[in-house]
Amino acid sequence: MKRAPIFFRFLALSIDLLMLSFFCVIAFIFAFAGYLSGIDEFALLNISVPFLIFLLSSSFIFLFYFTYLTMDGGMTVGKSIFRIKVVRRDGMEVDLFRSLLRSVFYVLSASICFIGFFMALFLKGKALHDIVADTQVIKGETL
Repeated sequence: MKRAPIFFRFLALSIDLLMLSFFCVIAFIFAFAGYLSGIDEFALLNISVPFLIFLLSSSFIFLFYFTYLTMDGGMTVGKSIFRIKVVRRDGMEVDLFRSLLRSVFYVLSASICFIGFFMALFLKGKALHDIVADTQVIKGETL
């Protein structure tokens, strides 16, 4: 198993985040439109309701996307474009628990200036979420 290049991983993540951003904007538009249709007058104090709905729906979309697609074949849309795949360290498919754990730690990897992702530059391609979930990202010949 050949490790996936860090640059491909970065590009794949960028594509995934662009796609997720689109879906999150759609979720925000629906939340805000639903909120506005249910009130008589607009008040800035009550604007927190659609933002809470947006935050919760965005979190769900993010976790579902990365958990389900990583568990089901090891590839998100971005990873499939670059023919890279997430597997367990022993090369087997990623199960639901590892996939969910990896998705949750994606957030921690991204926090504090993406330091969890930069770890991959110094730890043989393993980012924080890979270490915690005991996974690796490999380059596939015939994915």
